[in-house]
Amino acid sequence: MSNIKFGTDGWRAVVGKDFIPENIAKVTQAFCDLYPTLENTGHPVVIGYDRRNQSPEAAKLIASVLLGNGLKVILCDNFCPTPTVSWYVKKKKLTAGIMVTASHNPAEWNGIKFKESYGGAASGEYCKPIEDKIEENDQKGREPQTESLDGNPNISTFDPYKEYMNSFTEFVDIDLIKNSNFRIMFDPLFGSGCGYMPKLLGSMIEEIHNTADTNFGGLNPEPIPPHANELMKRVKEGDFSCGLLTDGDADRAGAVDENGNFVTTHEVYALLIRHIIENKGWKGKIIKSISTTQMINRIAKKYGMECETTPVGFKYISPAMKDPSVMVGGEESGGFGFPRHIPERDGVFSDLMLLEYMATAKKPLGELVAALQEEFGPTKYRRLDNHLDAETISRVRGRMNELDIKEVGKRKVVRHETMDGHHFLFDDDSWLLFRASGTEPLIRIYAEAPTMKDVEELLDEGKKQVGL
Repeated sequence: MSNIKFGTDGWRAVVGKDFIPENIAKVTQAFCDLYPTLENTGHPVVIGYDRRNQSPEAAKLIASVLLGNGLKVILCDNFCPTPTVSWYVKKKKLTAGIMVTASHNPAEWNGIKFKESYGGAASGEYCKPIEDKIEENDQKGREPQTESLDGNPNISTFDPYKEYMNSFTEFVDIDLIKNSNFRIMFDPLFGSGCGYMPKLLGSMIEEIHNTADTNFGGLNPEPIPPHANELMKRVKEGDFSCGLLTDGDADRAGAVDENGNFVTTHEVYALLIRHIIENKGWKGKIIKSISTTQMINRIAKKYGMECETTPVGFKYISPAMKDPSVMVGGEESGGFGFPRHIPERDGVFSDLMLLEYMATAKKPLGELVAALQEEFGPTKYRRLDNHLDAETISRVRGRMNELDIKEVGKRKVVRHETMDGHHFLFDDDSWLLFRASGTEPLIRIYAEAPTMKDVEELLDEGKKQVGL
């Protein structure tokens, strides 16, 4: 039986163990076998890759298998953000996109993400047949078909720093940002988001962690502390208006205020929503994942907009954004999507929108966060990532499925939601969530409450409930 299984966002595996040429080719061949059943067939497939170990090689192997199956290919001529692939699929009306990346996972991982014909993250309904076809091909002994890239008329390349990057100007006032006199430190965490901010905004950007390093400088390329600690320190010590981050494949965004304080991803999402409603006049439905702050619900209520909740992952949020009434979709991990641009996360685009908000309001980021908390808070948040062995994960999953929390301290549970793990909403709008990661071998416990003391109380109770 195949050991290739798709998680929250594509297939991810350890390089040299399961992420090997044989398995990469199997995944691609299965996709090719299903190509005739996809929407918008007859058009090319675009391939992108990030800066991880074996990413360029994997991208070329994928192209070789696609060509061997008679498909036309558009291959990125350098590393690129994942949203580049989504943008090309949507803009060029392609059949699909394939991105080689493990996103924010540790350096030893790599993987493959698929993008559907509308540009969004592949749903479970899209990926499950690929899993099944891999097993079927294994049983039949079907070998992947390949063809050389050299001189092949069915392959072309694209430069991610041209059309995709220039597309930002359709929705973001770059000149307004340039005229703001901001000084911004940008940290792509050694990932594929490097270069975009300096090219767009020039000398107002100081970029760090932008060299090629498949070990990501010893960090996990996730735009949250502790990986954001150096940016926080340098912004605090320097004369910067803010610090901004993207993750390993630049589909997630992060931010640090002018005083070096980390701005939570919940606060970033809430700020982006305020900006597009109050300053850009956008209207429509708001999509949020189950692990995202209740501030989003309060904002939606104030402006009379519908707020829909999905399970965690853009494989749920992207399909929800196919609805033309949707204005924005986002989640706790730092992924924010604007379907007018693409129905998928875009870290660089989200960071630019945050800068546009600052420039429009003529206020520093910290002041915008304070105003947000005053009107829609107070909220504090923390997530525990419990890295566990397979046996312990199985045991904890069993405990999670038996949870029946009625109260924690003086808080009483008013709703228990099981769409993705176990989400307990309390009568003061605080909440506690238990779920297994779909991208890494760990159990996560999330909590939001009015104070950090309240958050810690909830997390402590959460650990007790599942025996951690």
